[in-house]
This record gives sequence, structure tokens and C-alpha cells, in this order.
Amino acid sequence: MAQVENNKTILKFVPPRSIVHYDFWHKYAEIKIDIDRLDESGRSIFATLSMQTGKAVLVEIACNSFNEQYADVSNGNFCCKGTLLNSNTMESFKESDKNVLLKTQAVQFYRDLMKAETLQSSTDLFTFFVISFADLKTYKFYYWFAFPAPTDLLFTYEQAKPLPIAISEHFRSCIEQQATLNDLFFIYHSMTGIKTISEQIQHQNREANFSETNLQDVYFCVFDMTENSDSELAGWHVRQILAYLMMACPRLAGKSTQWIRVHRDATNKLQFSSMNIILPEERVDPENLCNWVGWQANENGRYIPRVALLADTMSPKRLAENAINLNLKLMKWRLVPSLDLEAIVRTKCLLFGAGTLGCNVARSLMAWGITTITFVDCGKVSLSNPVRQSLYRYEDAVNGGKPKASTAADRLREINPSINAIGFDMKVPMPGHPIGTGDDANESKAALVKLIKLIQEHDVLYLLTDSRESRWLPSMLAAFYGKLVVNAALGFDSYLVMRHGYRDSTNLDDRVEKDAYEEHCPAGFKMIKGFDLGCYFCNDIVAPGNSMKDRTLDQQCTVTRPAVSNMAAGLAVELMVSLIHHPKSAPAFYRMPKNDTLGIAEEPEGILGTLPHSIRGNINTFQSMITATERYRHCVACSDPVLSRYSSEKDDFIIDVLNIAKHLEETVGLNQLMSSVDDDLELKMTIDFEDDSSDES
Repeated sequence: MAQVENNKTILKFVPPRSIVHYDFWHKYAEIKIDIDRLDESGRSIFATLSMQTGKAVLVEIACNSFNEQYADVSNGNFCCKGTLLNSNTMESFKESDKNVLLKTQAVQFYRDLMKAETLQSSTDLFTFFVISFADLKTYKFYYWFAFPAPTDLLFTYEQAKPLPIAISEHFRSCIEQQATLNDLFFIYHSMTGIKTISEQIQHQNREANFSETNLQDVYFCVFDMTENSDSELAGWHVRQILAYLMMACPRLAGKSTQWIRVHRDATNKLQFSSMNIILPEERVDPENLCNWVGWQANENGRYIPRVALLADTMSPKRLAENAINLNLKLMKWRLVPSLDLEAIVRTKCLLFGAGTLGCNVARSLMAWGITTITFVDCGKVSLSNPVRQSLYRYEDAVNGGKPKASTAADRLREINPSINAIGFDMKVPMPGHPIGTGDDANESKAALVKLIKLIQEHDVLYLLTDSRESRWLPSMLAAFYGKLVVNAALGFDSYLVMRHGYRDSTNLDDRVEKDAYEEHCPAGFKMIKGFDLGCYFCNDIVAPGNSMKDRTLDQQCTVTRPAVSNMAAGLAVELMVSLIHHPKSAPAFYRMPKNDTLGIAEEPEGILGTLPHSIRGNINTFQSMITATERYRHCVACSDPVLSRYSSEKDDFIIDVLNIAKHLEETVGLNQLMSSVDDDLELKMTIDFEDDSSDES
């Protein structure tokens, strides 16, 4: 720490970091070829400037940096302007005098700055430029960022006392009232509140700036990345702002100025720290500043250019991938900054059923950036399928039809060549469908082994099959292996979309977590912990059996209004994406009308809205209902007795259930429960009969 006087310390500045997204070079390649050609005069670009608490200021440029007007930014980010200087040859890029270039660009910047009557935005004070060479034959882009700042100016600071409570409260109140405040740098007066640069600083008569102002009442305010009020480090933009003040406000030379540094904490709340910065005594003219710094070091700390290798990304396959993800990136940048796209991409989805629901779910998953999709289905494409099942074509249905699962995977790869899509043309073993002996038994056992392996390898299971019994085995195995399950089922004009309760070995301390959630359960709602949410079979009082037996054609097929599948599939995927952004055992809430008679209580929301247990919709009335049900202790799929028997007997238990579905009812005690109900009913009928006889007599 360099001391210049007893209580003064040299203020140090943290150089910014920069990120260039690949789509920036994709866009510039088009501009270079079609517009700029051999023009080396430079092109104005925009960048996003973000303050990351405890880290260096981050400067990002992307394809939209070439827009004529930069889109509005929020969530603590700022828009700033810069210049792209592209050389036509590698020689001119290498041989240009970097020190001369740095000074030339800096002096020109401040000269143009002072020509304006005042600044319209404080982000205009942050300046940068990028020199580059675009080798469009090999798709290599060499580039180097520079953030000019004069070294002739030495700034010192004193640790200021904490802001007086009255000042701190008034300052916070002023910021909260400025809902649209998006200024990197502004001025606060303890009596009159917040002032922008254009209100306080004029360039035509610089001597008048702060000439009649009591500096004890003035605080210079800047958004910065540091959260430590004792830190001797400030962001690089603060250095550029200080240089501007020296040029625009000569009356401040040699003065001690009060500063408030503003930053956002992890919860996005504003925090403040103060310091006193002493400005140099000399008056500043940009033309007379000789020494400038600002070239950015690379990842290894060396002051050399960086290179972007885009040969692979410029291939049609990679270009398609970038285009596919553009909507998701825009969504994250503009609307949901906390959206975890990486977590979504990593999610591996296993789809049971490649019919109407399966096709629509797969397409929505692709749109969300899911890159691993696996189908399981034993059916073949029929002539009635292509008009309703969006992944198939007419030629897939002729000559007996192609297998659905593998064909659906092929179609996904045609749409997005980079996707990892696989289809397994196999039958899911089902209760009430005996496996028999010989080859049939061997085929069923092999399918069971493969099915267990697939479930273990994937993160989310979608149950999208035609029959109830085909969902039992995936439901039971998912409960046992701790996998997320999203279930979608269709009626003629109705649908059900639900998530199964989630539990695994990490839920041992579930009671503590539940209590923590209950503290935030709003009045008018009841909360069901994710551990206790029911599955698709929790409302059953009988085991699933052969639902296809002795049924007519209309009963064997899912007869439903055409758009119902699209609606249910879309909701199923959105439910999964919302769930990814919560703990896997996140609770569900349902409204209790008796406690909220007016229906005004609001359900807790995550970054993508509420997280329901189930959604029941009906397009006859165009209404949907959000419901939540608890896990049933006699459930034939997720109850403890079923999971315990599978844990001890494994495949033998499953085979017993396949051959005789009633084994499930015996395992969970449903047979005893039904027997008890029958006895109660018989007793009631006897009593009623005796009462009737008594009345007659």
C-alpha cells in the first residue's frame, strides 16, 4: 500500500475484463464482407457494462453490439459505447504503434466529449476500443481491447467515516424514487437530492462548475463492483470518470471530494460505502496528457492480442446451433437474467411414448435447448399419425410403418443436427400383461434390464403413453432411483399435467427443510413438501391392469381434440424447466378457500412463476385448475411397501406384478382396505334393513 501522506493512500484501479461472444464475430463477418469491405476508419459498437460484486467490471459485446441503438439494459447493467478498428492485413494489425494508437484514440475521445454542451448519459464517460484483424479464410479473429486512462494524474483517498444515518436514509430514499435511474455516475446533494451530469456540469463555461457549491453537501456517486468499504481498489471506470472531472471541473483541482460507491449484493439490493478522493492540483487539458495506459492483458497476464477460432462454429451445423439458442440468450439477457441455461442444457430427458404427446414434448424440449432426448416406444407410424404427431411424415407410415421411437429420434437430428437423440423400439413391461415363458419372457426381462439402465442414466422422465398400466413401472423405478417425473394425460377435451413427488437418500433431513418452507407459506394456502407430493397412481384404489382388453377401436385409441396435446405438452415442458430452477423437492401450494374467501392471497413464485403440483385443464370451458395432493401411503407405485419390496426382491417382484397385478394390492394393503370397506357397507345395509323392518312393524 503506497502512502503519500499520513492519512492518504494512492487509489488503485482494477482493470476491466472483457467477453466477446462468438455471434459478435459471426455478425461482423457479414458486415465486413457486405458493408465495410476495405474501410478501416472504424465502426461504433455498443457493449454491456456490468458490475460483479467483488470482481472486475465486465464488458461484453455480442451480435447486437452493432445495432444503431442499443437496447435498454437493467438489473445493474449499463450500456456503453466503443469503437471497433479492424485492419485489412495482419501486418498492419501487428505493426501499428500501440502507444500512439492509445493516445490518439483517448485524446480524440475527450476532445469530442468536451465539444458537447453537456453529457446526456454518464455511461458516455466509459470508453473503450477494440483493434482486430479478421481472417475470413480460416475464420480466425485476432483482437485486443483497450480502456484508455491517463497515468499523469495521481489520485489519493482517505477512508471516510460511515455516512450519517440521516444522509444514508435520504440517499436511499432518493435512489428508490428514481425508478428509472440507469446512470453509471451521478451527483447527490444532501439538500436537493440526486442530480444527473447534465444538470450539474456544463462544458461551455467549465470554470463555473462547482464554483459556488459547498463540497461538504455534495457526494459524487458511482456504481462500482467492490463491496468492501475499506478497499483501496476501485473499478477502472472510476479512473475515467475522475479524469473527466479534472477536465470538466477545473475548480475541483486539489480538492477533497466525497464519494459514495453503490453496489448490488447477492439479493440485488443496493449497498453503499463512502470514501474521500483527493484530486490532483494541476488543471488538465487532454492535449497535454502524454502518458496513457489501458491495453488489456490476456488470460495469462501477457499484453498480447487474443484470438477467436471460429472455423468450427462457422459450419452450417454450428451456425444452426447458435441460431437455435438465440431466443434463449435473448430471454436471459432481457427478461430473466437468473435463467440457468447451462442447467437446462445438461438435463437428460427420457420420454416414454413417441406419439402425439411425445412428439410435441420433444419439440418444446429442443426449443428450450435440451440436447439429450431419448424415446421409448413399441409402436409403428400409422397413416393416421402424421397429421397429429408432428415428427412424422407420410413416407414414415407406408409399407407397415417405421418404428416410432427411432424415427422420432431421426427427425429430431434432422431439425437440430447437434442434438443427442436416440430411440429405443421396445415395449414397456406392464402389470396385467403376463410375460409368459420362452422367448416372450426373455424379451420382457431384457427390456426390463434396459429400462432400468435408461432411467438411471437420465434426469427427467416424461410419462406420455396411451395406457395407465404402461406408466406404472417407470413411476415406481423413478421413485426408487430418485428421478424427476412429469406426467401428461389426455381426455377428449381435457388434460392433466403433473410432477411426481421427489425423494431420495438426500431427503433424510426433510423435516428441517419443510419447516423452513412453512415459515414462508402465505396465509390462505396450504403447502405440501415436494417429498410428500403424490404420483399419478396415488389416487388409485386398485392396481393398474390390462386396459386394452375387450375394447373397441375408439376405446383403444386416445380420442382427443387435436389441440389438447399441444397444450398439455407445452405445460409439461414448462413445468420441468421451472422445476430445474428450484430444489428437486420443492413444495407445491394450493389455495384454501375457507381461509382466503376473496381469493386475493398470492402463491409464492420462482423466477419463472409458480410451481404447481398438477394442472388440470378443460378446453370445453377454457379453464385450468391448479391442484396439489399428498402422497398416498397405500399407493401402488411410490409407497414405502412397494419400494421396500423392489429393494429386496428387484426383478422378481416386478415379474410377479406383471403376471398378476393383484400382487400390488396385497403389497400395499389395498385388498384389506377394500375388504374393510365391503364389511362396513354390508353392516350398514344390515342396519338399514333392520330399521326398515322395525318401521313396518
